[in-house]
Amino acid sequence: MPKTDHATPCRQFLHPGEVLREAWDYHEYPDLPLVPAHLRAPRKRPPRTKGLLGKLSDILDKASQPSGGAAASRPSDSRLLNNRLIDNRMTRAAGNVAENLNEAQEDIEDALDDAANRALFGKTMEGDWTSMAGRFLVQVGNAGGSPRHQALTDRRLFVLTDQATGWREREPELELAVQIQLSNIAELRPRPRMTFPRGRFDLVFVDGSWLALSCSFQEDGR
Repeated sequence: MPKTDHATPCRQFLHPGEVLREAWDYHEYPDLPLVPAHLRAPRKRPPRTKGLLGKLSDILDKASQPSGGAAASRPSDSRLLNNRLIDNRMTRAAGNVAENLNEAQEDIEDALDDAANRALFGKTMEGDWTSMAGRFLVQVGNAGGSPRHQALTDRRLFVLTDQATGWREREPELELAVQIQLSNIAELRPRPRMTFPRGRFDLVFVDGSWLALSCSFQEDGR
């Protein structure tokens, strides 16, 4: 399999006089923390497609809207339920117990999954969402598209994301997702080859926070 050229697209984003040292593909390392909902930027809806696809979208939008008129005033099945059964204290208590048991089971399953992931991937991040590592992850996630390339220059580390996503194949639309000045990076710490998946390295910031990044071993692993 031929090696993918990551240097050429990254060179388009260099500043005057800036020197590209390394360029790799960007892979989000497994089991990184999910960005909380309150830190996620709202997704931009693409412009409405014209022509046949646009008309089909309009039809689907109208079909998904609730209908009014007589149907709306018709009592729902839920209103016909026996109120005495719903209000029965024993029924409510049994429902609460079942809900608590389900939540407890989910908590146990989540804990087991977390333990298995830690054993497989190791620790993947240090620092909260206000740390440099946390802000880096938030910026990459909020950039949208699909992160494709990462580059190290004599001044900074940056990640490029491709906005040309979707089912239709088209030319890449690269944008700068995040950039970190070298003065804010304490270390790029490579992981041994035994780390799964291979190609991992840790981006360590000067505030002590860090997160795991990776590149494709087949193309760029060291």
